[in-house]
Amino acid sequence: MKYCLRRSLLPFSICCSSLVCCSSWNYGTYQCNILPSISNPTLHCPLFFICKEWVLWEHKAVATKDPNTWKENMKELCSFQTVEDFWRYFNHIPTPSEVFFDGECRKTVGPEGKTVEEYSLFKKGIEPEWGDPKNVCGGEWYCRQYFEGEQLDLYWQNLVMGVVGETIEDAADEKNANIGNYINGARVVDKSRGFPMYRLEIWISTKDAKIRETIKKRLLEVIIDGQASGRRGHPKFDWKDHS
Repeated sequence: MKYCLRRSLLPFSICCSSLVCCSSWNYGTYQCNILPSISNPTLHCPLFFICKEWVLWEHKAVATKDPNTWKENMKELCSFQTVEDFWRYFNHIPTPSEVFFDGECRKTVGPEGKTVEEYSLFKKGIEPEWGDPKNVCGGEWYCRQYFEGEQLDLYWQNLVMGVVGETIEDAADEKNANIGNYINGARVVDKSRGFPMYRLEIWISTKDAKIRETIKKRLLEVIIDGQASGRRGHPKFDWKDHS
C-alpha cells in the first residue's frame, strides 16, 4: 500500500543540529524506535513503510575536481524506509536555496564552513555516479535552468516525493509498464559559476524510448504540483545517456 508523503506525521523539532523528541504517543501495539541517536526512546507509533530503502547524499564543493577522490567529498546524510523517517530527516536538512549560490554569495554550512553543491537521493545499494552498474546501462532526464529559490525548493521536494512516494510510476503502473523498477534516483546540483544555474535530474536504468518518455510525461506533471497558477515557465527536461 502506498502512502502520501505530503502528510507530515512527526512531532519533532531540531535543536543544535540534533533531533529531539517533543512528544510521544501510543497507537496500540505498533512500536517503532525511530530515534537511533537517543538512548532508549519510549516512542510508540504506527509505521508507514516505503517499498524501497533510500539514501540521501550530500556532495561538498571543491576547488579542483579529481575523479579519483570524488567519493571523499560525498557524505551519506541519512537512509530511510518509512514515511516517518523520511519527514524526520527531510524537514531538517537545508533546502537547495539555503545552500546553493543565489547570485550574491557562496554559502557555507556547518562549523567547517563547507559549501554544498549537490544533493543526491538513490535507492540503497546504488551510488550516485554514472559508473554504478545500475546507472551505466541507462541515462537521465535533466533540466538545467535558473529558478528562484522558492521555485527550486518546490521542484526538488516534488521530485523527491515523486520518486520515493512512487507517484511518478503511478501512471505507468496503469499500463503495466513497471516503471518503478527503472527509477534509480534523483539529484539537484548547483551548476552556478558567475551566475546562478541549477540542474534537476532523475536517473533511470534503461534507455528504452517508450519507458523513458512515459517517465518524462509523468515527471512534468509531478514536479510543478503546488506551483502558483500565475507563474510562467516550467522545467524543460532533456535526455542524456550514461554510456
